[in-house]
Amino acid sequence: MLLRQQPFYASLTSRWPGLVERVRQAVEDSERKFTGSKAAGPGHLWEHTVLVAGLAFGLAEDEGESPDLAAVAALFHDAGKFSGGRYHRDDRAEEEEAARLAREVLSESGMKVTEVGRIVRAVRSLYLSGARRSKLADIVHDADFLAKFGLLGVAGFFVKSTLRGRNLEAAIINFLSKELTYAAVLPANMRTGPGRKMAVRKSADTLRFYKAFLGELKQAHGLDFRVRNARVSRPAGKAGAVEVQYVLPAACGACGGPWQAEFRTEKGVKCETLEAAVRCASCGGGHAISFCLPEI
Repeated sequence: MLLRQQPFYASLTSRWPGLVERVRQAVEDSERKFTGSKAAGPGHLWEHTVLVAGLAFGLAEDEGESPDLAAVAALFHDAGKFSGGRYHRDDRAEEEEAARLAREVLSESGMKVTEVGRIVRAVRSLYLSGARRSKLADIVHDADFLAKFGLLGVAGFFVKSTLRGRNLEAAIINFLSKELTYAAVLPANMRTGPGRKMAVRKSADTLRFYKAFLGELKQAHGLDFRVRNARVSRPAGKAGAVEVQYVLPAACGACGGPWQAEFRTEKGVKCETLEAAVRCASCGGGHAISFCLPEI
């Protein structure tokens, strides 16, 4: 993704020269250390970061918030993901490491102390349960989710699957359920009005693509995947339920038997997690599906 063509780049560079490049270096170094890649050029995480920053810049303008501060907060939102070359090191919330890095970098950039504080608080509070929300955090939250859906989001899903060494079948069985579940409720998962408006289109585009994709996959390769729906209760102590879409082959590939699915949810450090155990009623073979549930 061409960084210099992004509207936020010129604005941030005019106010804090070198800031964007320093964040880029930190994000790319941590991802390369994690993956062991020596390839030149931006990695997937930085491409995603730039997309989120661009969306946050635009959403902030619509919300009457500072586009520059929103874009800076977005640049740091995933900066702690591969801290120390490890994914979610020591089970520490990545936002804590991202906030630490933001304070360190921004304090040396010439940014006002009050602005540094706003960004650090926004980054730290992005996904922590019960955290005090801010407008900046809401904007970055929406931009992050919007970046993962629509046609660019779909492309990112397949790029990430390839980087993780998954073929199409593995990506569908293990990860497409999360994509469909989130896409279906994307507008309701937004915290801002402009975010909801954009989410309606991205949700429809995403669901339409995956439906057509699964249809063509069956026609071209004989892989018959079906999208099923389930209403799952939230973890104990929290009222309500969430609609889940999960994807499985039409029948067990080993014996042709039907599937049986059992769902449970639990409260984790940062999210409510869905755990689905899917077993063939005939031979007992099966799959496990696990992902964080949408916030709503």
